[in-house]
Amino acid sequence: MIAPIHAMQHQQAQRMNGAFIRIDIRDFQNILHKAEGLLVVESKTGIFASTHLYLTSYKGFIVYCKSKEQLSIPDKHEKIYAPAVSLPNI
Repeated sequence: MIAPIHAMQHQQAQRMNGAFIRIDIRDFQNILHKAEGLLVVESKTGIFASTHLYLTSYKGFIVYCKSKEQLSIPDKHEKIYAPAVSLPNI
């Protein structure tokens, strides 16, 4: 059980996260080709079937996509791997 103060802090943190926008893989790749110097976060989800999750910030929004296949990230961007990513439940 989460203590009331921690629950309130968690809710406030979720409100400060901004907009998370799920987009199509093609749209995500178009952003990667148009923009310069993005930070792209990659993570794997799923127990039985792996799904790759990709996130980046673009024009003030956090955009993400999921893919069964690993995406190729252009060298002009920085890529980091996160063992876990927590997206807000909307």
